[in-house]
Amino acid sequence: MTDKGLLAMDLVCPDGHVAGQLIRNVEHQANEIQLPDRARGEWPRGGDRVYTLLFCRGCDRRVYGSTHAIQKRAAWLHGSVSESQRRYSLRYI
Repeated sequence: MTDKGLLAMDLVCPDGHVAGQLIRNVEHQANEIQLPDRARGEWPRGGDRVYTLLFCRGCDRRVYGSTHAIQKRAAWLHGSVSESQRRYSLRYI
């Protein structure tokens, strides 16, 4: 998953597999989430109010992260042109 635009942030499991990617291509567009083998959708999704839950295909395990913390990291990355680590580390459930 590699999409370019204003924001492209990988959501990675503790082992470093990409479980999903947050994307924003247009300034006034909502963030979208791209999951492997699925259509891109708006993020946060309905069930992501407190935690964003994903499934890591590389580990075959569920992973999660605080939706608020992910939003803060995405906003910071959006404003940073020098940051090369465009990743957010998730935890195993």
